[in-house]
Amino acid sequence: MIAEFSAKYGAALTGSDWVGLPLRIGHVPESGQFEGLQAESDAILVWVGGPSQVDIRFAEPTSGEVREHSFERLSGMMDLLPRKTRLHSVAWRGRPSVCTSVNFPEASMSALCSSPFTVLAPDRGPRFGLVDAHVVDLVHRLQAQAVGQEYLGAVYVQSLSLALASYISARYGAGSRAEIALRNARLSSSQRAQIEKFVDRELSSNFGLVDLAALVGYSPDHFSRLFKHAFRQTPYQYVLSRRIDRAMTMLRDERLSIAEIAQACGFASQAHLTTAFKRRTGMTPGAYRKR
Repeated sequence: MIAEFSAKYGAALTGSDWVGLPLRIGHVPESGQFEGLQAESDAILVWVGGPSQVDIRFAEPTSGEVREHSFERLSGMMDLLPRKTRLHSVAWRGRPSVCTSVNFPEASMSALCSSPFTVLAPDRGPRFGLVDAHVVDLVHRLQAQAVGQEYLGAVYVQSLSLALASYISARYGAGSRAEIALRNARLSSSQRAQIEKFVDRELSSNFGLVDLAALVGYSPDHFSRLFKHAFRQTPYQYVLSRRIDRAMTMLRDERLSIAEIAQACGFASQAHLTTAFKRRTGMTPGAYRKR
């Protein structure tokens, strides 16, 4: 199983409290070999380091015929493994590398989408050594959230997860069924008002994209696109903007510390508030308060 490979060379980056797609990271040595691997769910592997010469024997998904594939793996490449992919053997030699894997298990997809869509088409089989800068960027952004590098909250994590799943499905899989349903759908004025009231009321809490979508009865993937059409920005950008607006108002009360304001506005820390505030206004909260 793929899990055996991950368990030997790496560890889980995410746990049960994680609201996005599960991630693992593996530190792969200069050379090695594995046999009898199988992917239990759709997965993508993003590689940093190398180069390495890789030799893979895998089963053709439709006929079961064993095929061989050899290539040079370079930093920034990715592999796509549809669910039930069978790798008879994987051998590599070269320089050490780091592999970040993102899995799309049914439970995670169900949490993000009320009608989960197929990410990778199983009949197309696995693909190795692909180059796609957009996928690499999304995976690394998710990884930064998983390890706590300037954690930006549940809305951002779920939005990244949905963006990654939708992009992989549209470009490399069967395509999302959500596209057809969204063509004529719109958020009504009452639904927009309901969302605005909820955000302002719950700014201090770490609510997620799933919570916003539940307000109006859409799955998160549908809701994200409907929201962007209605508000001309993503849910994450809107929530961040409202948090900064509230912080600007609260900074006028000098009895409140900046740390207290950060917590009241739903920022992960004072540093998170400072970074976001400076990007938006060009000055730190302290400088804004003095002015």
